[in-house]
Amino acid sequence: MIVALLVPSLILIALAILLTRAIERMMPETVPGMVLTGIVASILMWLLSGAMFGWFYLLREAQVAPMLGTGRGMRHLAALGGKAALIWLPIVLITVATAPRRWKTNTW
Repeated sequence: MIVALLVPSLILIALAILLTRAIERMMPETVPGMVLTGIVASILMWLLSGAMFGWFYLLREAQVAPMLGTGRGMRHLAALGGKAALIWLPIVLITVATAPRRWKTNTW
């Protein structure tokens, strides 16, 4: 039970840090750039976490694949991705908030 909760949580946390840092490199070193980084990272994390839950469903039971492809299945995965924001959204916000420390050309 603990492993079933811990592994997805750790994956989401690592993905939130890595994805946000990767997006941060492409954005301008400004406050609007930080806001845009947070928005883009949040949207991508929402989609990726929903996809991750779909992948976990498929690993457990391959027969659910036709159900996941329907509109109802997609809505379910999108809802799971949104609920997972309780785990990854604080990490994204902390990573974005500490971005000025990593700026090369601009200063805060």
